[in-house]
Amino acid sequence: MGGYNSGGRNRTHRTVENYSRIDSFEFYMFLKGDKYLGYKSVVKYHGDDIVYYVENRSAVVRMGNDYCNLTLSRVPGVDGESVRMYFHCPCCGRRVRYLYDFHKRYICRRCLGANYKIQQTRGMDKLLRQMANILVKLEYEWWDRDNPGIQIFELKFIPKPKYMRWDKYERYLREFRRLQKEYDRLFWRGMLRISYIPADLKKRVVCHLESE
Repeated sequence: MGGYNSGGRNRTHRTVENYSRIDSFEFYMFLKGDKYLGYKSVVKYHGDDIVYYVENRSAVVRMGNDYCNLTLSRVPGVDGESVRMYFHCPCCGRRVRYLYDFHKRYICRRCLGANYKIQQTRGMDKLLRQMANILVKLEYEWWDRDNPGIQIFELKFIPKPKYMRWDKYERYLREFRRLQKEYDRLFWRGMLRISYIPADLKKRVVCHLESE
């Protein structure tokens, strides 16, 4: 049980969805949205899990009952005007967007030893999650508002984010179309395993799969 080739490795892993987290992008927007920031010396965020010192633009983060330095990186956006802020994990120093709350000690996903639920799912569910993740990267997570009655695996048009490079957009789009085709293949292969499907329909399904 749980031995070599048992397939149970990921199922026993922690998943990040089970932990609360702090988002560096949201933290940056929180600071940007504070019109009185210039008149303050200290700002507390997420309760008091992060303490930001305005004058020297530094921060500390909660680590149990104490605090430790939280390195911040400000990275220019592709438009040359916007800025994205990232944290550096207090444990390993990696630049990350999210820090996860592990008993009030904020660490990155790798230090937490956690993966995403998508890594613990298989088949069609995994493909759906992968497609949804690409739409988030393309800033189109609310696609269903523009496409009522359409499923994600049927989605045809995905707009390009304003400031995303065309080559990056097209790379995401190719991967999304590949996932849609793979989902379609898995669906029709599943249809072939249904015993009460008429023979003529199964023949058309086989022709459909062979034509791809």
